[in-house]
Amino acid sequence: MIAAIDVGKLFELVWAAALAGVAGNIAIAWILTLPAAAIIGAVVYGISSAFGSGALGPLVVALGLVGLLIAAFVRRFAQQRLAAAQ
Repeated sequence: MIAAIDVGKLFELVWAAALAGVAGNIAIAWILTLPAAAIIGAVVYGISSAFGSGALGPLVVALGLVGLLIAAFVRRFAQQRLAAAQ
């Protein structure tokens, strides 16, 4: 009976440590994500407001982001082809 209690207590301690680790990782992720989102938002606002208050600023930002996305896909597919050829 004593061994069963010790195993149960050990499981409880391990489970609590695992939950604390997960909660710590989530907290760190939030601490990093919120300022990063604010910085990116400020940069996008600065770029779009440089083109005036009309629709040109957001259009320039959107086209720039689409261009970066296409460039990333092209680079990835080129690396996959290179890896497949080797």
